[in-house]
Amino acid sequence: MPHGTVRGMPTPAPSAPRRLASGAGFAALAASALACWPAAASAAPAATPQLTSVAASVLAPPQAVVATDGRRHVVYEVMLQNPDPVPVDVQSLAVRVKGGRTLARLSGARLAATMTDAARRPTTTLAPTGTGTIWVDIALRRGRSVPRALVHRLRVVEALPGGEPHTYAFDAVRTRVSRRPATAVAPPLRGGPYLNFNGCCAVGAHRTAIASVDGVAHLSERFAADFIQIDSQGRGGAGDLSRNESFFTYGEPVYAVANGRVVDTLNTLKENVPLNEPPATAFTARTILGNQVVLRLDDGRYAAYGHLQTGSVRVHRGQRVRAGQVLARVGNTGQSGGAHLHFQLSDGPDELASDGAPFVFGSFSVLGSVSNIDEFLTGAAPAAMQALPSASARHGQMPLQGTVVRFPR
Repeated sequence: MPHGTVRGMPTPAPSAPRRLASGAGFAALAASALACWPAAASAAPAATPQLTSVAASVLAPPQAVVATDGRRHVVYEVMLQNPDPVPVDVQSLAVRVKGGRTLARLSGARLAATMTDAARRPTTTLAPTGTGTIWVDIALRRGRSVPRALVHRLRVVEALPGGEPHTYAFDAVRTRVSRRPATAVAPPLRGGPYLNFNGCCAVGAHRTAIASVDGVAHLSERFAADFIQIDSQGRGGAGDLSRNESFFTYGEPVYAVANGRVVDTLNTLKENVPLNEPPATAFTARTILGNQVVLRLDDGRYAAYGHLQTGSVRVHRGQRVRAGQVLARVGNTGQSGGAHLHFQLSDGPDELASDGAPFVFGSFSVLGSVSNIDEFLTGAAPAAMQALPSASARHGQMPLQGTVVRFPR
């Protein structure tokens, strides 16, 4: 596993551990992506037009999904650009229903936890001629409907040369909200327990993996998940950890989540040595996800499975598959340091050049949640699960970051 794993799996810890897998690599391949956003969002003028030192847009229309906290999460990105040669401090972002109530207000510590600069470093300041992103996740109150459109109000402070700082507010991004419901699928694995150690809607490697492909920015991993099997002690493996077979997830069957057709496969990449994650520079956009299968589901979405075991892919391009059919087995290929499954849905067949789409599993159980994921990934401690009194049956929900689940057998 990259950057280490559970206790007993020693490996040097980096300064900013993120994950076991591909999201960090996606972001590394796209270091300049934040400067390549499409000019898709419109900023309607205020009653009295004013010059602003910040330009704002959304990468893609917000999408909603019901998660394991029982709430609908509206997930998207507000992209900020400062064209001026002086820094600009962002004080707050208010998200409102068009013509109505305020859904969320990000300021202070909440804003600092969800805003980054172009290098994905936490900040609330836009450097001179710099860019930044606010990674928005609005968890609607239970019973609230998903709004059709959103308006954003920014409050900023501009440091004017030789003068007093100028503070002002303005309405910026007006965007529609996607009305398409999340795709309901069967789980890609069976049994468990599995820890989703890199999932929605945390500001992590998946959530921030914007990639610029042919000059267009994409975020295919917006709702992606990484699943690793853990035992009752919170370990991801046991025994001789220099062998992939010592990891509990290694070799587990991977299943088609719905009826569809195979549009792409890769089956020949070699397995990595555990605890030795190759750098992103060792891969191309084609190989960073490792051995893989991509399905076009009957509803038009695309399901991608990554880091599959060498030689285990059982299907071929053009083949029709049914839900529950075995596609391959979990491996440790691509930019990965330990056996786990990367799973995502998107609106296109390319695992990078597409926009991430939400999904929900038809049936599964929640066993608890893990909050010490960074320690787990660096080997400082096993995954410490806060268990529920009993397994909680769920239907039509997406597991959040840190959730421990068991899938039907």
